[in-house]
Amino acid sequence: MNKMKDKAKEFIIDEACKMFLKNSIAKVTMSDIAKEVGVGDATMYRYFGSKQKIIMGVAVKLAKEVYEKYTKNDENKTGYERIKDFYYTYLDVFKTNNSYFSFIREFDAFFLTEAKEKVDYEYEIDLFKNKYIEAYVWGVQDGTVKRIDNVELFYYSTTHALLNLCKTLSYSGVLVSQDEKTSKEDEIKALIDIILYRLSNK
Repeated sequence: MNKMKDKAKEFIIDEACKMFLKNSIAKVTMSDIAKEVGVGDATMYRYFGSKQKIIMGVAVKLAKEVYEKYTKNDENKTGYERIKDFYYTYLDVFKTNNSYFSFIREFDAFFLTEAKEKVDYEYEIDLFKNKYIEAYVWGVQDGTVKRIDNVELFYYSTTHALLNLCKTLSYSGVLVSQDEKTSKEDEIKALIDIILYRLSNK
Protein backbone atom coordinates (compact mmCIF):
# COMPACT_ATOMS: atom_id res chain seq x y z
CA MET A 1 0.00 0.00 0.00
CA ASN A 2 2.82 2.40 0.90
CA LYS A 3 4.55 1.67 -2.42
CA MET A 4 1.34 2.51 -4.26
CA LYS A 5 1.01 5.74 -2.30
CA ASP A 6 4.64 6.64 -3.01
CA LYS A 7 4.10 6.01 -6.74
CA ALA A 8 0.96 8.15 -6.67
CA LYS A 9 2.79 10.99 -4.90
CA GLU A 10 5.67 10.75 -7.37
CA PHE A 11 3.21 10.97 -10.27
CA ILE A 12 1.53 14.01 -8.73
CA ILE A 13 4.91 15.72 -8.21
CA ASP A 14 5.82 15.03 -11.86
CA GLU A 15 2.57 16.55 -13.11
CA ALA A 16 2.78 19.50 -10.72
CA CYS A 17 6.32 20.13 -11.97
CA LYS A 18 5.09 20.43 -15.57
CA MET A 19 2.30 22.77 -14.47
CA PHE A 20 4.56 25.03 -12.38
CA LEU A 21 7.15 25.30 -15.16
CA LYS A 22 4.49 26.15 -17.72
CA ASN A 23 2.15 28.40 -15.73
CA SER A 24 4.08 29.57 -12.63
CA ILE A 25 3.66 28.61 -8.98
CA ALA A 26 1.22 31.43 -8.20
CA LYS A 27 -1.23 30.51 -10.94
CA VAL A 28 -1.48 26.79 -10.14
CA THR A 29 -3.76 25.75 -7.27
CA MET A 30 -4.11 22.47 -5.42
CA SER A 31 -7.45 22.01 -7.21
CA ASP A 32 -5.77 22.53 -10.58
CA ILE A 33 -3.24 19.80 -9.82
CA ALA A 34 -5.94 17.48 -8.47
CA LYS A 35 -7.98 17.92 -11.64
CA GLU A 36 -4.93 17.33 -13.86
CA VAL A 37 -4.01 14.04 -12.15
CA GLY A 38 -7.60 12.85 -11.75
CA VAL A 39 -8.03 12.85 -7.97
CA GLY A 40 -10.15 14.83 -5.55
CA ASP A 41 -8.94 17.80 -3.53
CA ALA A 42 -9.23 15.74 -0.34
CA THR A 43 -6.78 13.17 -1.72
CA MET A 44 -4.30 15.91 -2.54
CA TYR A 45 -4.39 17.26 1.00
CA ARG A 46 -4.22 13.75 2.47
CA TYR A 47 -1.06 13.02 0.47
CA PHE A 48 0.71 16.36 0.87
CA GLY A 49 -1.10 18.47 3.46
CA SER A 50 -0.40 21.75 1.65
CA LYS A 51 0.67 23.32 -1.62
CA GLN A 52 3.95 24.16 0.07
CA LYS A 53 4.84 20.46 0.36
CA ILE A 54 4.17 19.94 -3.36
CA ILE A 55 6.31 22.95 -4.28
CA MET A 56 9.11 21.59 -2.11
CA GLY A 57 8.75 18.19 -3.76
CA VAL A 58 9.06 19.76 -7.21
CA ALA A 59 12.14 21.75 -6.14
CA VAL A 60 13.84 18.58 -4.85
CA LYS A 61 12.95 16.71 -8.06
CA LEU A 62 14.44 19.45 -10.27
CA ALA A 63 17.56 19.76 -8.12
CA LYS A 64 18.16 16.00 -8.36
CA GLU A 65 17.76 16.07 -12.13
CA VAL A 66 20.37 18.83 -12.49
CA TYR A 67 22.69 17.09 -10.00
CA GLU A 68 22.49 13.76 -11.81
CA LYS A 69 23.25 15.45 -15.12
CA TYR A 70 26.26 17.24 -13.64
CA THR A 71 27.74 14.14 -11.98
CA LYS A 72 27.07 11.78 -14.88
CA ASN A 73 30.52 11.84 -16.49
CA ASP A 74 32.95 13.25 -13.94
CA GLU A 75 35.33 10.29 -13.75
CA ASN A 76 38.88 10.75 -15.04
CA LYS A 77 38.62 14.54 -14.84
CA THR A 78 40.87 16.95 -12.96
CA GLY A 79 39.50 18.87 -10.01
CA TYR A 80 39.42 22.04 -12.11
CA GLU A 81 37.51 20.31 -14.91
CA ARG A 82 34.90 19.07 -12.42
CA ILE A 83 34.45 22.57 -10.98
CA LYS A 84 34.29 24.05 -14.47
CA ASP A 85 31.57 21.54 -15.40
CA PHE A 86 29.68 22.50 -12.25
CA TYR A 87 29.57 26.21 -13.10
CA TYR A 88 28.83 25.60 -16.77
CA THR A 89 25.85 23.48 -15.72
CA TYR A 90 24.13 26.80 -14.92
CA LEU A 91 24.65 27.98 -18.48
CA ASP A 92 23.56 24.64 -19.94
CA VAL A 93 20.35 24.63 -17.90
CA PHE A 94 19.70 28.25 -18.86
CA LYS A 95 20.03 27.35 -22.54
CA THR A 96 17.97 24.17 -22.45
CA ASN A 97 15.44 24.74 -19.66
CA ASN A 98 15.16 28.44 -18.89
CA SER A 99 11.89 27.86 -17.03
CA TYR A 100 13.90 26.11 -14.28
CA PHE A 101 15.31 29.45 -13.14
CA SER A 102 11.90 31.08 -13.41
CA PHE A 103 10.62 28.37 -11.07
CA ILE A 104 13.49 28.97 -8.60
CA ARG A 105 12.74 32.71 -8.65
CA GLU A 106 9.06 32.04 -7.86
CA PHE A 107 10.03 29.36 -5.33
CA ASP A 108 12.13 31.85 -3.36
CA ALA A 109 9.36 34.45 -3.47
CA PHE A 110 6.80 31.91 -2.25
CA PHE A 111 8.89 30.81 0.72
CA LEU A 112 9.62 34.41 1.68
CA THR A 113 6.04 35.63 1.53
CA GLU A 114 3.49 32.80 1.54
CA ALA A 115 4.96 29.71 3.16
CA LYS A 116 3.02 28.60 6.23
CA GLU A 117 5.91 26.58 7.61
CA LYS A 118 9.44 27.93 7.72
CA VAL A 119 11.89 25.26 6.63
CA ASP A 120 15.59 25.20 5.85
CA TYR A 121 14.89 24.32 2.23
CA GLU A 122 18.46 25.02 1.11
CA TYR A 123 19.52 21.90 2.98
CA GLU A 124 16.96 19.91 0.98
CA ILE A 125 17.90 21.16 -2.48
CA ASP A 126 21.59 22.07 -2.22
CA LEU A 127 22.97 18.74 -3.35
CA PHE A 128 26.14 20.17 -4.86
CA LYS A 129 28.22 21.53 -1.98
CA ASN A 130 29.90 18.30 -0.87
CA LYS A 131 30.62 17.32 -4.48
CA TYR A 132 32.05 20.79 -5.14
CA ILE A 133 34.35 20.68 -2.12
CA GLU A 134 35.44 17.17 -3.11
CA ALA A 135 36.35 18.51 -6.59
CA TYR A 136 38.19 21.46 -5.02
CA VAL A 137 40.26 19.18 -2.77
CA TRP A 138 41.05 16.95 -5.74
CA GLY A 139 42.03 20.02 -7.76
CA VAL A 140 44.43 21.26 -5.08
CA GLN A 141 45.99 17.79 -4.93
CA ASP A 142 46.38 17.45 -8.70
CA GLY A 143 47.66 21.03 -8.99
CA THR A 144 44.88 22.38 -11.24
CA VAL A 145 43.13 24.55 -8.63
CA LYS A 146 44.49 27.41 -6.50
CA ARG A 147 44.10 27.25 -2.75
CA ILE A 148 41.27 29.34 -1.29
CA ASP A 149 41.16 30.42 2.35
CA ASN A 150 37.48 29.53 2.81
CA VAL A 151 36.21 27.23 0.07
CA GLU A 152 32.71 26.97 1.57
CA LEU A 153 32.35 30.77 1.54
CA PHE A 154 33.66 30.84 -2.04
CA TYR A 155 31.15 28.17 -3.05
CA TYR A 156 28.17 29.97 -1.54
CA SER A 157 29.10 33.46 -2.73
CA THR A 158 29.78 32.36 -6.31
CA THR A 159 26.76 30.08 -6.62
CA HIS A 160 24.44 32.70 -5.15
CA ALA A 161 25.78 35.31 -7.55
CA LEU A 162 25.41 32.97 -10.52
CA LEU A 163 21.98 31.73 -9.47
CA ASN A 164 20.67 35.25 -8.93
CA LEU A 165 21.96 36.33 -12.34
CA CYS A 166 20.24 33.35 -13.99
CA LYS A 167 17.00 34.07 -12.12
CA THR A 168 17.07 37.72 -13.19
CA LEU A 169 17.84 36.86 -16.80
CA SER A 170 15.09 34.22 -16.88
CA TYR A 171 12.51 37.02 -17.20
CA SER A 172 11.26 37.18 -20.76
CA GLY A 173 11.40 40.48 -22.57
CA VAL A 174 13.53 43.53 -21.83
CA LEU A 175 13.90 44.86 -18.28
CA VAL A 176 16.45 47.60 -18.97
CA SER A 177 17.90 49.03 -22.18
CA GLN A 178 21.15 47.12 -21.59
CA ASP A 179 19.23 43.88 -22.24
CA GLU A 180 19.01 44.84 -25.90
CA LYS A 181 22.78 45.26 -26.16
CA THR A 182 24.00 42.05 -24.53
CA SER A 183 23.31 38.35 -24.84
CA LYS A 184 21.92 36.76 -21.68
CA GLU A 185 23.99 33.65 -22.25
CA ASP A 186 27.14 35.74 -22.76
CA GLU A 187 26.50 37.51 -19.43
CA ILE A 188 26.29 34.18 -17.62
CA LYS A 189 29.43 32.90 -19.36
CA ALA A 190 31.32 36.09 -18.46
CA LEU A 191 30.54 35.64 -14.75
CA ILE A 192 31.53 31.95 -14.90
CA ASP A 193 34.82 32.82 -16.59
CA ILE A 194 35.60 35.41 -13.88
CA ILE A 195 35.00 32.79 -11.18
CA LEU A 196 37.09 30.18 -12.98
CA TYR A 197 39.95 32.66 -13.47
CA ARG A 198 40.18 32.92 -9.67
CA LEU A 199 40.31 29.13 -9.36
CA SER A 200 42.52 28.06 -12.25
CA ASN A 201 46.12 27.25 -11.35
CA LYS A 202 47.36 27.64 -14.94
